[in-house]
Amino acid sequence: MRKLSFFVLSVLSLYSSAVAQTPDLPVNRIVVLGDAELELPADQVRITVTLQFSDPVDARKAYVAHQAAEKRLVKLLKDYQIDEKEIRYTLLQVQKNDGSIYQNGQQKPEVITNQQVIFELNKPERYPDLQLALINGGFNRFQAGYRSTKQEASKNLVLEKAVEVAREKAVILAKAAGRTLGTVLSVRDTEETDPVLQRRYSAGGMMMEARASYDGGGLLDIPQTIRIPAQVKVTFELK
Repeated sequence: MRKLSFFVLSVLSLYSSAVAQTPDLPVNRIVVLGDAELELPADQVRITVTLQFSDPVDARKAYVAHQAAEKRLVKLLKDYQIDEKEIRYTLLQVQKNDGSIYQNGQQKPEVITNQQVIFELNKPERYPDLQLALINGGFNRFQAGYRSTKQEASKNLVLEKAVEVAREKAVILAKAAGRTLGTVLSVRDTEETDPVLQRRYSAGGMMMEARASYDGGGLLDIPQTIRIPAQVKVTFELK
């Protein structure tokens, strides 16, 4: 019986020591979500070109055709003053496909090459001409999207703004409850903050842009913006 009492006392002693070493956290606290976003003018077009060539049996022929296309594409990008430092590409993949289905319903093996080339065009107004140049050069697989050169630097700014919004909301809630706001206990980024393409919509603005298009303008004359959203969860001490 004495052994059992000694064991219980030892456990209680360890538990008390652990509790004493744990920093006290305020029981009264308030958790608030803060939302913010920035809109930046789109000043870039990111373009991804897919190079893909095939041959029924000879991998070397497919590879040679792929290399020739690479050289044509590099020359085209130089003509459009795309800096080599801005050109990125994936590893070249060569594989044999034994189950290709053709229009006549027959299945024939073939060797296929695949590679993606990614670059930014800093003059979006030249994108229509670049598209035509790509197609005329035999590059039919490509896609593009608007970007901003300031979007990476702006992510920190929008997070700071979201924290400010959370604090403003917390002050109002605390005041309504007859309490005061204390220090910040924790801040968490609650969602992804990747930029999203958004067009500016307003009844009058869209009508004005529509009228401008009749005067010779086009869709590229309508300003595009990159929306960078952020949401944070902030925990405040409540006094």
